[in-house]
Amino acid sequence: MSWQYDHTHYKCADPEKTAAFFKENFAAKEVARIEVNGMGIITLEIGGLWYNFSPKRAGETVAEGPGVRYGVYHMGLKTQDLDAEAAKMKARGIKFTQEVKSLNPRGKFAFIEGPDGISIELLQRD
Repeated sequence: MSWQYDHTHYKCADPEKTAAFFKENFAAKEVARIEVNGMGIITLEIGGLWYNFSPKRAGETVAEGPGVRYGVYHMGLKTQDLDAEAAKMKARGIKFTQEVKSLNPRGKFAFIEGPDGISIELLQRD
């Protein structure tokens, strides 16, 4: 038996707003809108990978705010020119939680805060 990546799923206060954020800033493409057990899910494709965004269900408790917690720590998205992309994001008012910094002689990284405190690592690997 072999396994392959399928998706990562995020709970969001406003899935529409979250999907719009990723479409605007990362050229995400919407690939599906489905309902599973009464819960609407928006699926986006970013760089060949799928990400699901949905609201919490009635009665569910979701931890809020940024910070380290169990579960998904952050998502990492890579680009070929991090400085240029970071400048565009700053012009749009996106909050950087870690400014662009050298990762090693062949790369750079930064972190931004997405909707609902989703931590997004931005990478450039030469």
